[in-house]
Amino acid sequence: MTPNEIAPSRALQQDARAWSAFTGTKYTAALRQVSSPLAQGFLGERVSSRRLITALSDHDLIGAHGGAPLLGENGVRSDSPWHFNGKTDYIQLALITDMLRMFTPTSGNKAPEVGSYSLKHTAERFLSPHCSYVSNGRLIWAAAALGLPIADPDGDGPNLLIGVSEREHDYVRRMVDSGQTRPQADHYRPAGYEHLRAALARAAAGEFITDDWVRPAPVDEPAPFHDWLVRQVDRNDIVGDLAGDYTAGIRDSDHRIARTADELLAIFHEVSHSPKAYDAVVTSIAEWMRTEPSSAPVRTERVGGDAHDHEGWGAGAGTTERYEYLCPCGDGTIIEEHDNIPGFREHDVWIACDKCRAEWRFVEGKGVRGWALEPVAVSPAA
Repeated sequence: MTPNEIAPSRALQQDARAWSAFTGTKYTAALRQVSSPLAQGFLGERVSSRRLITALSDHDLIGAHGGAPLLGENGVRSDSPWHFNGKTDYIQLALITDMLRMFTPTSGNKAPEVGSYSLKHTAERFLSPHCSYVSNGRLIWAAAALGLPIADPDGDGPNLLIGVSEREHDYVRRMVDSGQTRPQADHYRPAGYEHLRAALARAAAGEFITDDWVRPAPVDEPAPFHDWLVRQVDRNDIVGDLAGDYTAGIRDSDHRIARTADELLAIFHEVSHSPKAYDAVVTSIAEWMRTEPSSAPVRTERVGGDAHDHEGWGAGAGTTERYEYLCPCGDGTIIEEHDNIPGFREHDVWIACDKCRAEWRFVEGKGVRGWALEPVAVSPAA
């Protein structure tokens, strides 16, 4: 050992000896694995080899409990013995464990529903190039050692169900699989996704990550319009149809959550839709505003405009301003103009779209700079 080298901790030495004995690997090779930057644990403490070994013998579902092994490389009830190369086995299991830690575990009485075989393919793609192949058995092994809920769906095949968020797994699967359509929104992105990707790159360069990651507490952001709209799913009208399409888009991460009515309009400008669907949006927003009198009116996205100096008309210099915003349907604009010139102070805003002029109006009392819209179908007294 050179003066600059640090002796491995007692825990690392114990883990290396246990892994060496279990896999038939030389102690120095096992110590090299448990000391690897890629095995240090990025979303929690490093998983010990002793914990992994114990899972194969004592786990309620996959533990041998003194009998023949229940789990092998291909999964449960498989005559596939473990194949240890003595170089990367422990590192691979540590990486799989961190990948599984990324997901929110299922809780309460919710049954596990993500298949181990599907998860193992997601792990391969997410962990590449640090881990090129993940067997079904090792995915199950890591999940058992981590203490995730595990279920046996039929008591027959080699695959098990793992208790992680199905929506989060679908998000990651679509992000890492080039054959899948990528998610267009991030509300189902696992909390540790970005941290783990960055940490893997740093560790692959030989860096030890000293900053601990703490799973953020869930933030319950108010989403009154979203909550109202999803409650309309079972209606047999255009509002119910819109609510069904909207809810499916949220479920599949095709678009973000519309916390307010103007966010729903913004989403419809981002995704393809039919004129009939837009009419349903206007009808839904009008009903929402009638139902919730305290609801905020609509303000659309600014798409252009600027302010310029003006030398004036003899009474002094000033500025002129002209701003353009999308109209609600997206085919026209809302124009806001200000002449800030002494003697010629004028301020105006109007809808430059025939369709929207017929369907929308400015909310009274807002002023030119604070303008906002509501559907004509909303009673002025609402």
